[in-house]
Amino acid sequence: MKKYAINSFVFDNGERFCHVVDKITGEPIYYPNLYLITQVRNRSNSINTIQSIAGILAMLHSYFAINNIDIEERIFKLEFLSFNEIEVLSDYMSKNYKQGKGTPSGKLPVAKNPTNYFRFNVICDYMQWLCKVYLTLSNDKNVELKIKNFITAVKSKRPSNIDRYKKEIPDKALNQKQLDYLFDIVKPNSDNNPFSSEVQKRNQLIMLLLYSFGIRAGELLNLRISDIDFAHSTIAIKRRADDKSDPRVNQPLVKTCERKLPVGETLMGEIYNYIIVERNKVKNAKGNDFLFITNKLGKTVGMPLSMSAYHKIINIISKAHPELNELSGHMLRHTWNYEFSRMMDERDEPFSEEKEAQIRSYIMGWVVDSEMAKIYNARHIVEQAHKTSLVIQNEFMERAI
Repeated sequence: MKKYAINSFVFDNGERFCHVVDKITGEPIYYPNLYLITQVRNRSNSINTIQSIAGILAMLHSYFAINNIDIEERIFKLEFLSFNEIEVLSDYMSKNYKQGKGTPSGKLPVAKNPTNYFRFNVICDYMQWLCKVYLTLSNDKNVELKIKNFITAVKSKRPSNIDRYKKEIPDKALNQKQLDYLFDIVKPNSDNNPFSSEVQKRNQLIMLLLYSFGIRAGELLNLRISDIDFAHSTIAIKRRADDKSDPRVNQPLVKTCERKLPVGETLMGEIYNYIIVERNKVKNAKGNDFLFITNKLGKTVGMPLSMSAYHKIINIISKAHPELNELSGHMLRHTWNYEFSRMMDERDEPFSEEKEAQIRSYIMGWVVDSEMAKIYNARHIVEQAHKTSLVIQNEFMERAI
């Protein structure tokens, strides 16, 4: 049985791209890749979006292989997927295969609704395109109606696109106890530090930057020494998609707007000491300008830290204490936003709601009037609502009892 996967690579001009390949032979698969080149790449999508779509096409063709469906022949004969086959496809595409690695196939967790919705949108668009490629010259007078009915049947299996993350109040910020555990664990020479002495300062600085600025992983891993203005105490967050000087095939991307962030004296001192003392010890460190580099001896030593290495650091920290078992780097972004809301609420002269949202949006890199400001402020709003509710409730009880 054939299995399919995606393979990422870099063109000479620095552009990142990927294609769907046979997992065993490594050979590219014709139609999925023709679709990626003609229909996806030309839309100026980011490499992350292209990789997501390629992954969905690999899943789709794996489904065809598992169920012995020659989709090209079936389309040519106008024998589209049956009701039962679409049902099985829906079940197959709804699984979270990444999170369910190592578990029995029947017990795989289900992906979130927005993920499934996106998957089925890609499938419908791809299948509609594939039908038109094969049936352009068909003599069947009802061919367009038959294609439309088939695509409608597949679309009917899309789940709701309502994101529970936005509908429900997220509570992903770390509390003070968790923060204490976190920074004790990453403190150099701490008895609880699980890392080798060579990377302790680097990993501590990673956590300090995530916590201090609420930046995303892509923004962190894109930081260069030249982005740091020691004279004016600022760090610049810059977009560098398809950067030829970045050797990482899976280039971490900055999804947000470019901006400059102020750096306090203490944190700037930590950054400076890391660069001058710790980073300079690493072999090949002068070969690039990226702030965070890999220390592990081998062909990648001194190269910019990869996204997988970053996630490995987070994973090791999460296993160092039970209170941090669900830790992710993004939780520190939530934590920053919670602290921001709390500090705004404690100001003697509060900003207007509009002004507060503008400040938050700039620091986070969101466009003005972004709905994200409201989402990240949700936990604080709930706390304020609870406090207000209790005040009203207590006053009522005093009168009633």
